[in-house]
Amino acid sequence: MILINLLPVRHLKKRARARSEALVFVSVFVLLCAILGGWVLKLNMDVKQMQTEVAQLQKKKASYDATLNEIKKIEAQKAKLFEQIEAIKQLKAKSQVSVHVLDQIARATPPNGVWLTSLKQSGPSLTLAGTALDNTTIANYMNKLTESNYIQSTTLGTSTQKVVANRNLQTFTLTMVVTPPVKDEQINAQGGGGK
Repeated sequence: MILINLLPVRHLKKRARARSEALVFVSVFVLLCAILGGWVLKLNMDVKQMQTEVAQLQKKKASYDATLNEIKKIEAQKAKLFEQIEAIKQLKAKSQVSVHVLDQIARATPPNGVWLTSLKQSGPSLTLAGTALDNTTIANYMNKLTESNYIQSTTLGTSTQKVVANRNLQTFTLTMVVTPPVKDEQINAQGGGGK
């Protein structure tokens, strides 16, 4: 019987298999490293691209900051102008009230019974001084004044007798509270009261 030694063939096959397994392992490892390296390179490129985009956006933002500052300046000027317009409206309303009050006083003053010597206004308070024929004329004059929409109340301050041209006349002072009527205030607030 012939004996054949098969051990070296098996041993060689095992070595070849081990080599091929090692080669497969090394090639898988190299492939995995290449994939990871490519992924890292892609991430780095993405990061650089994002950094570039961030820099461009910051430049755009800086250009918008100048515009925003300009808008803030314009809004501040606008607010100032609105304050000035409101002040002008109030002054206009007050001056119109004064004109109306003077007109009402002129209309209420009887031409042959009351002579005014002074008129003084301080805020809503108006003081009249004058001479009248008698106390009844002063009372009628006060009633006519309070009929005005602009005069809230009329109070007699002083009334003294004085001889003028051999006649006994009454000198008097009246204090009145002046306020614009509600209707005129609303028209002026809406900007339509330009008489």
